[in-house]
Amino acid sequence: MTNTTAWPAGVIARYLTKAAEITGDHEATVDVSQDRDRTTATCRGCERDISTNLNYMTEGAKRDAQKHAETCRALPRPTPTAGSTR
Repeated sequence: MTNTTAWPAGVIARYLTKAAEITGDHEATVDVSQDRDRTTATCRGCERDISTNLNYMTEGAKRDAQKHAETCRALPRPTPTAGSTR
């Protein structure tokens, strides 16, 4: 598999969700991001913020992100196309 989509700025790890595995939609990911103050883990499928601890450590974020990704079946919300009424 070749992934040509660049990761968003600050993303240090990315896990495919169960939905991505089933559908082949590689936008359904759990992303672990890091800035100088905090590490966060966010599901792009169900939009859940997995990182609830302000002092979240990187390894804990990666572990929890992978655990969530293994079971999440939510798909990312589609981006409206030009002329779409929804």
